[in-house]
Amino acid sequence: MVTLRGDPVYAVTKTYGLKSYLLSATALEELAYAKNLSDLVDILRPSLYGPFLAQLLKPFTAAEIEKALWKSLVNHHYRLIQTSVKPKFLEQLFMRYVYFNVKTVLKSKALGKSPDEIIKNVDLYPEELLGIRDITLKALNAKDPSEFLTEYLETELAETIRTAVKVWTERKDFSASDAIIDKAYLEGLYKAFKKVGRSERKFLTPFMIYELDVKALATALRARFWKLTSSQVRNLLPAETVTLDPEFLTSLAEIEDVKKGLEKLPENELFAKVRSEQNLSAMLSMLEENAKKMKLRWAYESFYKTPFRQALVVSYLVLKEN
Repeated sequence: MVTLRGDPVYAVTKTYGLKSYLLSATALEELAYAKNLSDLVDILRPSLYGPFLAQLLKPFTAAEIEKALWKSLVNHHYRLIQTSVKPKFLEQLFMRYVYFNVKTVLKSKALGKSPDEIIKNVDLYPEELLGIRDITLKALNAKDPSEFLTEYLETELAETIRTAVKVWTERKDFSASDAIIDKAYLEGLYKAFKKVGRSERKFLTPFMIYELDVKALATALRARFWKLTSSQVRNLLPAETVTLDPEFLTSLAEIEDVKKGLEKLPENELFAKVRSEQNLSAMLSMLEENAKKMKLRWAYESFYKTPFRQALVVSYLVLKEN
């Protein structure tokens, strides 16, 4: 891909071109009727996934095919960063792939899995693109979570991983340690969002609500399962969100009637169905399912409601991922 970072139109124009290559409804239906994995790969070969699927060896496995599709997403994201005039938001969004791998490896280390077992479940392509693959490989070979941490001491991930390891050691709960890592990602994303120009920020706001506010609310609700105090919950939540007050989120962990507490949520389509559910698990499922659907709708509609905006690069990535 040619790099034209000085041209504000190039990345957006490139995004329109890439969107035209996303799998159509007809192609998805054809995949659904594939006879086997080999047939599925053959159907996908002419698509943008082809170069990554070509690296696979027979016999194909579902896990390896999924990795190839994921690498295509990561590759497109990284290349779009290279063409962006102001790439900071896209760079921070890219970190979600790295944080996902950190969570997977840390969890595997805690469960005592061998490096060979772990490498089957992760792909270090994002780290390779960022030049930190060797660090992650060393961490992958660590004996335990504590040694895993030492490999990251010279990186910007050190404090986040230190806290995640501490939470895991104390609580033995993967959801809680995952929340610590998610917090670092979300706070970095919000800082990058605040530095986006005002006009572009307006178009990115719905995405940030689905990405940041929903995850913060989900963490606050899950904290009820973990029996945490308000101060402990505060340590798991991002310091700021777009529409939800941090004190309100913290209060949800200890409030006696959570349904009554949720009445303070903004009156909109995203949160309306959450309040109608009767138990915590159903609330969480509805929240995350509704947010995913609305994020996809936002991404699709962006291409004709807000044409030729930098936010369309994010919309494309959402569509490609889902």
